[in-house]
Amino acid sequence: MLLKIIALATCLTWNKGPEPTPKAIPAKGLLRHVVVVTFKTNTSMDLIRKVDISFKNLSKLSMVKSYEWGIVKDNKNPSKVKHVYVTTFKSQKEEDAYGKSPEHQKHIKLGAENIESVEAIDYFLP
Repeated sequence: MLLKIIALATCLTWNKGPEPTPKAIPAKGLLRHVVVVTFKTNTSMDLIRKVDISFKNLSKLSMVKSYEWGIVKDNKNPSKVKHVYVTTFKSQKEEDAYGKSPEHQKHIKLGAENIESVEAIDYFLP
């Protein structure tokens, strides 16, 4: 029986054909910029609030089309405090301008010593 399964798996592997090549997704539509900040466990609520307020203040920049944020509920590790910030831009050019702005440059230094990790992902809305 094991020999039949191995033979079948080998045939399926040989006959699956060429791997599809991923196609580039055109950069059109609005651009979402998602940032997940994980704070160190000893970070004060006051500092976390300051980071939240700083993100909110960045949303007032002219290139920002929309902004929202929330707190991650992590049942596997409830001691980890994670906040998610979602900013929407009209284009990649506007996100680049946002990243280079003096306000953003000042913001990224706020509480850096109390941040365990930062993950960011961008995607275009269809």
